[in-house]
Amino acid sequence: MSYRGIFDLSGKTAVVTGARKGIGFAMASILAEFGANIIAISSKQEADDDLKKVVTSFGVEFSAVACDLRERSETKSLISTLKDSKIDILVNNAGIASRGVVLEHTDEQWDQTIEIDLNAPFFLSREFARGMAARGSGKIIFTASMWTFLGGKNVISYTAAKTALGGLTRGLSNELSPMGINVNAIAPGFIETDINNAVRQDKARFEFLSSRIPMGRWGKPSDLAGTTLFLASAASDYVTGVVLPVDGGYLAN
Repeated sequence: MSYRGIFDLSGKTAVVTGARKGIGFAMASILAEFGANIIAISSKQEADDDLKKVVTSFGVEFSAVACDLRERSETKSLISTLKDSKIDILVNNAGIASRGVVLEHTDEQWDQTIEIDLNAPFFLSREFARGMAARGSGKIIFTASMWTFLGGKNVISYTAAKTALGGLTRGLSNELSPMGINVNAIAPGFIETDINNAVRQDKARFEFLSSRIPMGRWGKPSDLAGTTLFLASAASDYVTGVVLPVDGGYLAN
């Protein structure tokens, strides 16, 4: 048996939400490099030019769909738009975090965060799993968080959503694995993205958090690429229901 092509995604099609920048950009890029056609979902379609250049440089197909996943109607419209597409890999990466103390956390902040971080991933997974089940194969990947395991602070709706994603990963795995669908999640640690700009600009806070990471540094979006490829490829065919930390050792410390 040869393992040479175990990461090959040629002929596969991957949907990546939140693909325009940061972690999603890295995820879409590595899937394309290993042969997957990419359908990039972001709130602003015109902002996907940089990603298009990277993806098409690998000789695969690229398409972009603008969708604000905070709006249920737009999520449903996205599902309708892609209903006839053969989706082999679904990467539920899009997310937001509303920061602030819980006593000042508004209904709108709660609703929007839960909608994009939890509800939209569920709806997309449920619908695209239908086609995967009919074909007997598929990969569903969620972007979870360290707060899937820990309590978090001043990000109550984000923590609630990411904790629920852990349960969603396991629950979907139990139901979909017999149909040939692997369901897993990646739990990033402290990664240098726009979502935590405010934290990184607070020098004292940044240095304190960095000191808690055994590897001694914050991660970069590219640090999530290899894990994404693993979970999207045949290399993970016997891996399901797992929330895999990529955190420089933070959770182990």
